[in-house]
Amino acid sequence: DLDVGRISETLLTGLAGIVTGVKGRIPGQEATDLVLDINTAHERVALSEDRKTASWSKTALCYPHTPERFIKYPQVLSSRSFPSGRHYWEVEGSESGEWEVGAAYPSIEREGDHSSLGDNIKSWSLRRLYRSITVAHNCIKTPVSPSCWRFRISLDYEAGHLSFYELSEPIRHLHTFTASFTEPLHPAFYVYGNGWVRICS
Repeated sequence: DLDVGRISETLLTGLAGIVTGVKGRIPGQEATDLVLDINTAHERVALSEDRKTASWSKTALCYPHTPERFIKYPQVLSSRSFPSGRHYWEVEGSESGEWEVGAAYPSIEREGDHSSLGDNIKSWSLRRLYRSITVAHNCIKTPVSPSCWRFRISLDYEAGHLSFYELSEPIRHLHTFTASFTEPLHPAFYVYGNGWVRICS
């Protein structure tokens, strides 16, 4: 069966990329202004002053203890979450190092071997790890082949779609996860080594 919602979203995304003077807008979706939540940042995740960029710190940072803070993996969530609606945000990843971008429930574990983004039922990610690019959810990985390091992540909460696009010319769809979301979704990020990620929207 044709997935009308996904086809419509892809068409709208493509059209938005070529309409003169309408930068990055998708009809029916809200371009979201995001900042990173320092209270969730792992002690090796450094945030820029505007809280738009996360990078790996070679030394532990003196963050105060909070119950929201990631302990096992160098991850951070956005301050804002989405309990409903259609939203998108744009991110850029480094050409070296390791990173992940995606979304997670607020109840994602903060420590333990399965607290990494994409390695549990509470998170979905696009990851650059070990020089390969995959999308991952609940430890199931699917290879993708982006041609650039800038991406749009599009959420349709009610339809249960979380989609990843590369912001090439033209915009290209990489992957869509389908799920019945049960909690608000936070944009989520992981960085390691020389890796960094930047929120562009």
